[in-house]
Amino acid sequence: MSGRRIVVAGLIGGLIFLAISQFLAALIATTTVRVSTYTLFWSHVLMGSFGLMAGLAVEAVRQLQAANPDPAYHRRGRSSGRGRR
Repeated sequence: MSGRRIVVAGLIGGLIFLAISQFLAALIATTTVRVSTYTLFWSHVLMGSFGLMAGLAVEAVRQLQAANPDPAYHRRGRSSGRGRR
């Protein structure tokens, strides 16, 4: 079940970044700058893969933090030793 959540988070991240990439392509299309279709294709691929990897990383770290057995790790607040005494 947890592996499925990581994949779903990765796909959601990829779709979000593909939407951003599509928005940027539409923005470029309304300017006087001419960009080749080859460059636009690879920008979509790179943005989508970056979003996929970001989604995977965020969900994996969230699950690792939730699975940590140390109760001090789950305490709220600062634990750096500085601040209130």
